[in-house]
Amino acid sequence: MKAHPFSYNRLRARRDKLVSRALRPYISVRIIGHTVYDICNDIMAELPATVPQSAVYDSVRALAGTELTQKIAADFGWRLAGNLEQLTAGIPIVPWTRQLADEQVPVCVEGVRPFYRKKTPGYLLACRAVAGTPCAMLITQFLSKASCSAISRTLGFSAPWGMYPYSTPQHFVNLLFFANIEADKSYSTPYFSTVAASSSMVKENRTILSVRCRAMPCPKGYKQACADCWVGYDQCQHAVHSHTYVARYCAACNAESFFDPQDPGALCTQCRHVAKQTELAR
Repeated sequence: MKAHPFSYNRLRARRDKLVSRALRPYISVRIIGHTVYDICNDIMAELPATVPQSAVYDSVRALAGTELTQKIAADFGWRLAGNLEQLTAGIPIVPWTRQLADEQVPVCVEGVRPFYRKKTPGYLLACRAVAGTPCAMLITQFLSKASCSAISRTLGFSAPWGMYPYSTPQHFVNLLFFANIEADKSYSTPYFSTVAASSSMVKENRTILSVRCRAMPCPKGYKQACADCWVGYDQCQHAVHSHTYVARYCAACNAESFFDPQDPGALCTQCRHVAKQTELAR
């Protein structure tokens, strides 16, 4: 399936404008009565004139009776921003419940972790849908090691002798691609097995891969591979995990090691990885 043009930067700008200008004033407000019309009018002020009011009103009405929290507002603004074509066509945007048709959905990889499925080694990719019917959902998809290698060139990696050689699926984190969602296999959550990428996605991906693949030096001057680095993408856009690890003593390996601050467990990242691999391999 050929990838269609897509601008993630433009989508994020539209989403942020909707959330900050149209929805933020209603945080902690219950969406009832005239509030539905008020929110609808404020959203209309941030959208192109070609969007019919009826589609926006029906989109807001789907939240009727709900207290607007920060998360609901963020997800709702994201769904509207990521489905502007549907809104313009007069189609209300509502939360995903089932996949009615095959769809090419742009996603951003938020996490990658080793996993076994039926004793087949591979990885679980946590992919955030940034547009389309399942927009704002986190789609978790298993890919075998062979499948990860197969899709790497589509995402922007080069041949082994090129500037962006593929070495590990951990380098998929924060990359963009189109997940080809299959309706007949999307039961309780969207499912995909094939991917595509536009030229703009590959270009944006390679700004991250340039450092991970050492086509450019690490901006912090570190020598270790990005997949082995303790710095998270809270401090570095080239990192492969969200939060920077902290160093402390690990009783399991009897040494000072790195811990994920978001993990409440007593094991360091290395011991946790070994324990998980042992458990999955049984």
